[in-house]
Amino acid sequence: MSVIINPRGASGSGKTELARRIMAAYGGERGDGPERVYRAGRARPICYRFPHPRGGRPLVVLGHYEVTSGGCDTISGVEEVCRLVESYAAAGHDVLFEGLDVSRESERTAALAAAHRLHVLHLSTPLDRCIGNVIARRRARKAVRPQISKNTTEDYRRVGDACARLRRCAQVEFVSFDDALLRAQELLGLAPLRAAA
Repeated sequence: MSVIINPRGASGSGKTELARRIMAAYGGERGDGPERVYRAGRARPICYRFPHPRGGRPLVVLGHYEVTSGGCDTISGVEEVCRLVESYAAAGHDVLFEGLDVSRESERTAALAAAHRLHVLHLSTPLDRCIGNVIARRRARKAVRPQISKNTTEDYRRVGDACARLRRCAQVEFVSFDDALLRAQELLGLAPLRAAA
């Protein structure tokens, strides 16, 4: 059965970096590693398809990562994202999808969890670090920093609420970046499973 991994967190929590690290374990998002899947009228890939380095199921990573903030935020609408996840999982692919919009959502993701093994990796990055990361990434002037702080604080709350709702139907883990990376590698067959503590 396909594995669906959904890293979640507010802006600046490390979702995109986590996806990039997983892609690197499969051979990277550039070069000869993945197949780029395009859609008519779209200049950048809708997703990347990676062969498993150990012969397991191929991995599909939704969205593109050719800009600083990539992933599903480069696809128009959570409904389209979930349709793509469902399609690739039903075809026997493992799927990784992340983005701010999907991090704040629970209803459509719950429907995915009813049909597939869905693992939500809720990143435990502290709020102040998320805010600092967004400010640094945008090279934000002092005048816009209060708005970034306000928006990121609201997103942090909304993501937490969505993850709490998903606990009823999906496996949701509240984990550090490093633990999320290791857990994703385990689920995808890239690392041996750790013994239970």
